[in-house]
Amino acid sequence: MAENPNNPGRKVFAHPTYKDFKTTCLHPHETISVVPKIIGPGGVMQAPIHYVSDNPDILRVDEKGQVTGLKEGYGEILAYACGKLARIGLDVIDVPRGMKAFTGHRGFRKLAPENTMPSFQLALDAGVDYVETDIAVTKDRQLVLFHDKSSVKRMLDSEKSVNELTFDEIRALPFIGGTNHEEYSDLQVPTFEEYLTLMEKSNAAPMIELKDETLCGENEDLLVTIRDMIDAHHLGKKARVTSALKENLLAYEKINQGHELWYILEEDFDDLDLLVTHHWNYSIKKSKAKKDFCQKVLDAGLKVDVWIVNDPKEAKKYLSWPITSMTSDVIVYNH
Repeated sequence: MAENPNNPGRKVFAHPTYKDFKTTCLHPHETISVVPKIIGPGGVMQAPIHYVSDNPDILRVDEKGQVTGLKEGYGEILAYACGKLARIGLDVIDVPRGMKAFTGHRGFRKLAPENTMPSFQLALDAGVDYVETDIAVTKDRQLVLFHDKSSVKRMLDSEKSVNELTFDEIRALPFIGGTNHEEYSDLQVPTFEEYLTLMEKSNAAPMIELKDETLCGENEDLLVTIRDMIDAHHLGKKARVTSALKENLLAYEKINQGHELWYILEEDFDDLDLLVTHHWNYSIKKSKAKKDFCQKVLDAGLKVDVWIVNDPKEAKKYLSWPITSMTSDVIVYNH
């Protein structure tokens, strides 16, 4: 025991803690680590830890703090160290494959920098049905993958937008943002061609958002290029082409040769006639999704996607909804 240097006069006893532990659930047969931090007078320290599951039919834990979900339910792991106890509650959530399709949003953007080849690969390795990305156009009219419109500064070392950068300039910019970006050396903004090549080799399908507003303006002719590139990689029969910009969808509709079109919405929407007239499928932000309208869309012969679903508990709920798929930043299904 010693005084806490950040709070003189307060005694510190060595103890385990799950204070910064973020995982609250796992899937049946999934194994995760639940090793707590041991905090002592001088900060983080090492000490022997003894683990117990209070519900061994639901959670199994070994002597190294590796917990395996056995079946759906709730349990707590008790970690004893230095004569003190820390406990963490875990839900085992069963989200089986096959009932709905699952899409990796910009790859798996909670695991690696969004819209990069490592992010796409992580989603593919996890067995997603679709990998979503965003098309942007550089100053010299090259097709690259990037989400933000006004500036690349959230991810790259520049204040400019994609439209203000040449292809060589944007490829040379270092990544300064994105999940775990420091773990990936030599990251570059991918080209549309690189993405399609990866998707062609996989079992998953591409979900391609026409993000760039110039695609219904000065760069509208590039929609033909996008269409032909998708077909050249033999992905036309399973690709989803999406946009939140109605004008982009209308422009693509004029040159479309059988690609599935999707209208992305994040506000209240009930215009079924619009969807049916254009044969646009329906991609809706989860907070605005209404079960009865989703059912009407399905009954009209169209498909429904709900985004963004990052909690396995939510994913479990949406398994019973009248939807076709859900889009996530992380793995939310049994894998």
